[in-house]
Amino acid sequence: MSDTTSTAVAKARRHTAGKLKRIAALLQGKSTMLIVMQDYPDPDAIASAAGLRALVNASDGIQCSLAHGGVVGRAENRALSNYLALNLRSMADVDVNRFDLIAMVDSQPGTGNTALPPEVVPHIVIDHHPCRRATRRSAFTDVRSRYGATSTILYEYLSGSGVDIGVDLATALLYGIRTDTQDLGRETCPADIHAYLALYP
Repeated sequence: MSDTTSTAVAKARRHTAGKLKRIAALLQGKSTMLIVMQDYPDPDAIASAAGLRALVNASDGIQCSLAHGGVVGRAENRALSNYLALNLRSMADVDVNRFDLIAMVDSQPGTGNTALPPEVVPHIVIDHHPCRRATRRSAFTDVRSRYGATSTILYEYLSGSGVDIGVDLATALLYGIRTDTQDLGRETCPADIHAYLALYP
């Protein structure tokens, strides 16, 4: 690992540690969470949702439901969802008022690509696209536009929390990074490379 990469990874770990403390405080006393993805979730969205579910299940025992508004169209995305046994739900069948917390991954409020009602402000937003104004209303946000994939952020959360990343989840996170960065050839930062190399074995 180069000195530049080592410095960037160390900085990311400090940033993530602070975020983990804030999200832990938000999770206290809660028992259910709805994780909302974009309407037509891609591998990065699917892996990020699975990663967040693993994080909150391990640290707080919170029961999570994963939902999206459209369909999982591409065959490889359906295969990934089945591989992870995610049991994705349609937003049309979800009552958002039944959940203690609502999280959004790999998307943000106001983008127009999620079926979350516009009047509902998610408590948690984790994404790698440029931050939108509506996102700032959420209680917890972690938007890192320099990152090539949201899966990288979730990898840092899981590793920073000491949560075991099993083969299935590692495969999904790596695939999410790989597809969103086109094999680390597009919009990639040192954190993406570090996560990819750490997950690959």
